[in-house]
Amino acid sequence: MQKQNKELKKLIERSQNILILTHKGPDFDGFCSSLILKNFINTIYPKKNVVFKSRQSPTQNLPFMNDLKIVRKIDIENEDLIILMDAGSWDMCVTNEDTVQLTKAKVAIIDHHDTQTDHSDVSINNNMSSTTEQVLYICKDVMGKRFNITKEISELGQIGIVSDTGRFLYENTKPSTYQLMSELRRVYELDLEDFTYKSSKFPPETLLPLTLFIKNLTIQDDMSITFITKKQIEENHLEKAGVNSAQAHMRDNIIRHIQGVHWGFIVKPSYTAENEWQVSFRSTKGYQKVDKIAESLGGGGHEYASAAKLFADDGDIAVKTILEKISSLKTTPSPSSPLPTV
Repeated sequence: MQKQNKELKKLIERSQNILILTHKGPDFDGFCSSLILKNFINTIYPKKNVVFKSRQSPTQNLPFMNDLKIVRKIDIENEDLIILMDAGSWDMCVTNEDTVQLTKAKVAIIDHHDTQTDHSDVSINNNMSSTTEQVLYICKDVMGKRFNITKEISELGQIGIVSDTGRFLYENTKPSTYQLMSELRRVYELDLEDFTYKSSKFPPETLLPLTLFIKNLTIQDDMSITFITKKQIEENHLEKAGVNSAQAHMRDNIIRHIQGVHWGFIVKPSYTAENEWQVSFRSTKGYQKVDKIAESLGGGGHEYASAAKLFADDGDIAVKTILEKISSLKTTPSPSSPLPTV
């Protein structure tokens, strides 16, 4: 058993009340890895009190969804151990209203992003394809052949991995990822086409903010930039759900898919603090390494998909700050290295 996995096992064994958290605005990897871990702990230690808290539900039905506790605030309670999933820092998991980050409980981190993490009692990150793959590896390492991949675990595992690898198109897909998927699909064959179709649908309130993001889009060399302003949100009575959905669609399907464009970023309100904005970077493999830009702004993520938060009076002001940061980080590429780097 790997040393870090053994340390996590000891922390779990010594704790009676365990809280599982994932990042704000959880994706399928955050939900699936957390639900797998909760089920794993409940199965081995049925007398322990394990709670998984989130501010929202997943956009599709998932196995063990009823085990998810929806809350408005995450406060300190009687936790002995808190496990952060798919996130390397408290900032990714909490808002200014929460108090749980002030806990005296033990803290464990299970993640797969190549970013700096907060101090914790144990941190497990082997830079796998997803936190779902990471947590399944932990389960197998701790339990060995006794670990039973049920239909529910198989479904959660496939959804978490498929969603975070872009159906195995992203660079984070490794041979171990395919091997694990093979194990999971021998138990249950998830309809990947149906899952992709359902997860790509968006609510009607996405359309208006999406047109505004497109209207505000500009292109500088091989980089696209877009944002939304407070005035546009107020005048059009835009809701948080619509803006967030439009941002996700723009981020994943437009900003780096324009002819001649290889990377870019999109800015939207964070909706967690006044005048706080979230910037999401996306790049094409072999071009801009956006994780370094995000890290310089206090965020992080993957080499070609990262995010950060910053304070500014408006969305267009945030864009100026980001462009200044990019300009300060960029180096002039040499003739033998024509691709832009930071």
